[in-house]
Amino acid sequence: MSASLGKYILHVDGIAGTSAGLLLLLFHNIASDFYQLPQGLILFLAGANACYGIYALRLSLIRNSSLNEVAALAIANFLWAITCVGVLLTYYEQASVFALLFISAECIFVAILGLCEWRYKFLLVSSSE
Repeated sequence: MSASLGKYILHVDGIAGTSAGLLLLLFHNIASDFYQLPQGLILFLAGANACYGIYALRLSLIRNSSLNEVAALAIANFLWAITCVGVLLTYYEQASVFALLFISAECIFVAILGLCEWRYKFLLVSSSE
């Protein structure tokens, strides 16, 4: 993996998290109805995605990110994947098919990003120097 590809992973992670969070925040009423999930849960998912995305974007843009910061980002992805599984199990009977598909896809996406960030954390730190 090249250094530029490493930077790309952080950008993708940050843009995906920030956009998902902001879109859910802006359209939480519609998302709640469409996904058949409580508005509080939608707002939680939106806020977590937005905060996480901003942190990932910050790491992608600064020149002196530390190994601990990149490792924390990877661990956060793994924890978010576990959270997605918890949401799926908790709301399986209530949620719409679209919600189940979206949250499942998010779970897989963040797990893959976390794996890449963990595996290439040394390269990601050096790519920001």
